[in-house]
Amino acid sequence: MKNFRVYAPLTTGDQMELKDCETGRQLISALFSHQWSAPPRSIVIESTAKDGRVVRIVIANDDSDVVKVLIEERS
Repeated sequence: MKNFRVYAPLTTGDQMELKDCETGRQLISALFSHQWSAPPRSIVIESTAKDGRVVRIVIANDDSDVVKVLIEERS
């Protein structure tokens, strides 16, 4: 995907990276290799910032090469 990278810094100082995932469908396949009763529509990574706003990263299970980042506006 053009605007997304998935990696894990390891305690050894090395880095493990999921490469060659050009679409959300490929990333979901790499992360969830076992069979589901129903396939996921997307992966959502969500966090609440210190100021209380919610930040979401949404990766659709399709052939799109773009990831959505949503940041809740302050009220």
